[in-house]
Amino acid sequence: MSRKGQRLTKITAMIGGFLILAGIILLGVAVLASLGYLNTGVLLENKYLSMFAVAMVAIGLLDTVAAVVIARW
Repeated sequence: MSRKGQRLTKITAMIGGFLILAGIILLGVAVLASLGYLNTGVLLENKYLSMFAVAMVAIGLLDTVAAVVIARW
């Protein structure tokens, strides 16, 4: 395997691992919210809204990058 192929494999694994971690965290938040243990209004307060929005955009962008990397692989 060429050096470029090895680098692409490592990048794919890193992005995939981060997306799995983010997915598990989001799934946990969704389960806690559906069971009534978490008030979702807290995430939408002005104090936390920008952090929540940046996290969602970052996860979406990394998901798009992972899709492009996997498609070119």
